[in-house]
This record gives sequence, structure tokens and C-alpha cells, in this order.
Amino acid sequence: MIHPHAYKTGLIAAGITIAYTLISYLVGIDLFTNFWIPMLVVVGILVYMILSLKKIREYLGFMSFKDGFLNFAVMAVLYVFISQFFYFLLINVIDPDFGVAVSDTIIEKAIGMMERFGAPESEIEKSLIEMEENFESQSTFGGAFIGWIKYLSFVLVVGLIAAAVLKSKKTSIEIIEEVE
Repeated sequence: MIHPHAYKTGLIAAGITIAYTLISYLVGIDLFTNFWIPMLVVVGILVYMILSLKKIREYLGFMSFKDGFLNFAVMAVLYVFISQFFYFLLINVIDPDFGVAVSDTIIEKAIGMMERFGAPESEIEKSLIEMEENFESQSTFGGAFIGWIKYLSFVLVVGLIAAAVLKSKKTSIEIIEEVE
């Protein structure tokens, strides 16, 4: 059984991510391409979704692994596809020049980091080519969709773990009440 709270949580999580994306866009490319802040946002969203799943278990009184995972999956699908679709629209439709600047900045930061760690020039060149191809493929809807599926898969693995931890067993009293 999918609880209405799962839909609400997925929409709120997407809204939070969209708000962060807009704020980052307005503040500038440095915040937009920062690695750590988006990671904190993602971790915060996952914690929020897990706590929401726990609240759903409290609403239901009992939650099987299947119910827990289905509720988490609804949250995850709404969160990933809405927020990532907005991101895709922003950098590919609304402001494509910004999208190019984002990919260039990310590539520059990655190359700088590789140079600081003493990576050989051949490895840097190879990584540069891979990153450019990756950004080109993600600028198409099909390429972006594949990225969304990969991200959704990661979030669903978290959902599997959360559902396993938060599942509850029926007591003998609840089983007897169901039979009657």
C-alpha cells in the first residue's frame, strides 16, 4: 500500500533540490559546480526520505518490506525525475550557455585536481576526452535519461536498505485480528 505521505515527500525532496539548483544558478557558477554542497543536499534528501518512510510505518502501524520499498520507490522516482528534469531544462533549454560554462568549469576543476595529485599527462588527456564525451551525451535527452536511471538506481539501493531496516513484523494479536 502506497501512503499519500510518500507522494508528498517525493515532491518536497524535488522542490528542495530545484530550490538549491536555482539559488546556485543565481549565485554563480562556483556554487553550481561545487562538489561538497550538492553532496550534502543529496545526503540530506536521503535522510529526509528515510525519516519519512519511518513516519509512514508509524501511520500504517505495520509495514512489510514490500510496502516500505514501494513507498520509498515512489518518493525516489518523484524526487529524481522532477529534479533532474528541471536541471536538464535549465542547462540545455533555458540557458545552454550556462550549461557549457558548467561543463567547462567542472572539467577545469577535475584537471586541476589530477595535476595536483601528480597524474601523468596521458591519463589527464584520457580523462579529458571521457569527460567531454560524457557531457556531450548528457546534453541529449536520451543521455540524460540514462544518467537519471543510474541515479535512481543508487537511490533505490538506499531504499532497499531502509525498507529492510524499517520493516515490522505483525504480532500474533494482529494476525489473529486479520483472520477474524
